[in-house]
Amino acid sequence: MIGELLVVGYVLIALAVGVSVFLKTLSWLSETDRAIFPLPLRSVVGWGILAFLVALTLEGLALYPFWGTPTALLILALVVGPIEEGAKLIPFIAKKDESVLTRWHLTIKTALAFGFIEAVMYFILLVSMGNLIGALFRTIVIMFHVAWTAIALEEALRGSLARGYLKASIIHSLYDAPLLLLYTSGALAGVVALVSVVVLVYLHNSVDGAFEFAVSYARKAVARRSDVDNAEEYSEETPMENGERAENKEEEDSWELTSSP
Repeated sequence: MIGELLVVGYVLIALAVGVSVFLKTLSWLSETDRAIFPLPLRSVVGWGILAFLVALTLEGLALYPFWGTPTALLILALVVGPIEEGAKLIPFIAKKDESVLTRWHLTIKTALAFGFIEAVMYFILLVSMGNLIGALFRTIVIMFHVAWTAIALEEALRGSLARGYLKASIIHSLYDAPLLLLYTSGALAGVVALVSVVVLVYLHNSVDGAFEFAVSYARKAVARRSDVDNAEEYSEETPMENGERAENKEEEDSWELTSSP
C-alpha cells in the first residue's frame, strides 16, 4: 500500500515538473531557432520517424520473449531509456559531415518529432481506453524527450557523447520505471519512485543549463567566424595558399543545412 501511495505522489510531482519543463523547453526551442540556422521541416520529420521506428523495433525485439507476462514491464523499465535515447541520437552520429551545431539542432528537433509521434500514438490508445487524463498528460512528455536529448547533447558538445547518452538513458528509464514496476511489485515501485523524484528535480534544474550551453556555443562560433571574415577583409597579406583556401572552404561548408535522411 505504501509503495502505491509513493507512486501516486511521484505521478503528481512528475505532472508539476512536466509542466515547468514543457514551458522551459518550449522557450529554449524558440531561442535556439534564433541562434542556430533553421532546418528543413521534411528533414526533421524524416529523422523523427526513423528514430521512432528504430526504437519501436528494438523495444519489440527486447520484449518479444516475455510478451504477455509481468516480466515484460520489468524489461521495458530497463531498456526504454537506452533504446529511445540512442534512437534519438542517430542523426548526431550519422551526420558527421555537418557542423556540430547543425547536428545538435537536427538532433534536438528529431527528439521533438519523436516525442510528438509517440504522444499521438499514446493519445489514440488512451482515448480509445477512455483515459482522457492520461492522454492529455502524454503531451507533457513531448518536451521531456527534448530535455533528455538536450542533456545528452550538452555532454556531446563538451566532448563525450557516450557520457551524455548514459546520463539521458538513466534519467529516462527512472522516469518511466515507477509506473512500469507498479504492476509487478508495488513495494519496489515505491522505492524507485523516491529515486525518480530526485531525478525529476535534477532534470528540471538541468534543462536551462543544457540549452544555455548550446546557445552560448553557437554564439561563440558565430563570433569566431565573424572575426575570421573581418580579418580576411582587411588583411593586406599575400593571398592564401591553396591549403588555406581549402580549410576555410571546409569551415564554410560545415555551416550548410543538413539533408534529409
